[in-house]
Amino acid sequence: MRLPVPKALRNRLKPTPQWLAITLQSPQTPVRVTVETRGAEIDVTDNNSIAALHPLTIRLGLDAPLGATVQREREISLRFVDRTIDRTLGRLQLTYLREWRTAGARLGLFEVTGGRHRCAGWPRRAWDTWMYERAARHIPPERQLMPPAAVEQLMVFNLCPRPVFFVAVDDGRNSNLFPMDLVGPMAPEHFTLALRNTSPSVATIKSARRLVIADVPGDAAQIAHRLGAHHREQNINFESLPFEVRRSQRFSLPVPAIAARAREIEIFDFQTVGSHTLFVGRICTEQMLGSGARLFHTSGIHQRFRAKGGRAFDEASLTRAG
Repeated sequence: MRLPVPKALRNRLKPTPQWLAITLQSPQTPVRVTVETRGAEIDVTDNNSIAALHPLTIRLGLDAPLGATVQREREISLRFVDRTIDRTLGRLQLTYLREWRTAGARLGLFEVTGGRHRCAGWPRRAWDTWMYERAARHIPPERQLMPPAAVEQLMVFNLCPRPVFFVAVDDGRNSNLFPMDLVGPMAPEHFTLALRNTSPSVATIKSARRLVIADVPGDAAQIAHRLGAHHREQNINFESLPFEVRRSQRFSLPVPAIAARAREIEIFDFQTVGSHTLFVGRICTEQMLGSGARLFHTSGIHQRFRAKGGRAFDEASLTRAG
C-alpha cells in the first residue's frame, strides 16, 4: 500500500524551476556583474552576453581595463552580486578562448568551465542537481542542446535578469519576427546577438545585415513565448501576428506596435561560435515607444532566494487571458 505524500512535502521535493519570466523596469538594477581576477574587479553589468550554449560561451567587450587584464590572466571569474544587500549570488569560472576584433569592436570569448550559486543551502543545491540530471536522462541525446552541468551554469548566468526582445529581420526574400534573450549591449554603441545555427533566420540576417530589436513589455510575456515557434520558420505572415506592426525609422523594418522601445542595428560582422552564430552590430537609431515594466528572464533559484527575503520579483503571466 502506497501512503499519500502530503502536498507541502511534494512541493518541497520539486526541483527549483530552471528559469522564470519576470517584469522589471529597464535597465535591470537588482544585480551587478563583475569580472574578478587576482588583482582587480571590473564592472561588466552592461557588457556581458551569451555567445553560444554548446559549449557554453560568454562574450565580454574588451575595453581598456578588461582587455589588459585578459592579456595577463587567461582564467577569470564572473561574479553576480545582489546590489541591495551586497551579497554574492553566484560565480562562474571562465577560460579565455580567443579575441575577435572587427569594425572598431574588440570582443573576448570565454568558455564556462565551472560555476556555483549561493541562493540556497547545500541540501537544496544537491537535490536540484540530482533532479535536473534525472530529468535529462529521459531526453534523447539528439534533443539535448546542453548537458545538465552546463544548464546549471546557465542558471547562474541568468541570476542577472536578461531582457527579452522581439527581433525583426527582412532581406527582401525572407522575413521573420521572433523573441530572443541571448542579446546584450557592448560599449559604446555595439550589440551582439547569438542565434542558433539551425535557425533559418541566420541566413536572412547574414544577407540583410540589418535588423530591429524591440523591448517586450511585461504584459506581453505570453505573446512573446508563443512567437518562439517562429525560430523554426524562414518566412512568416505578418498580418497573422497578434499585434499591429509599424515600420522602423531608417530601415523600414517591422516593429511591434506594443513594443516599449525599438532600436535599429546594422550588422557588420558574424562568426560561428559552437552551437550559435554570433552577430556584432552597431545601434543606428533608438525610438522610445512606451513606458512601464519590461519582460525579463531570470533563474528560478534567484526567485527562490528573493522570496525568502520578502523581495520576490513580479512574475510575468504566461497564461492566455480569457
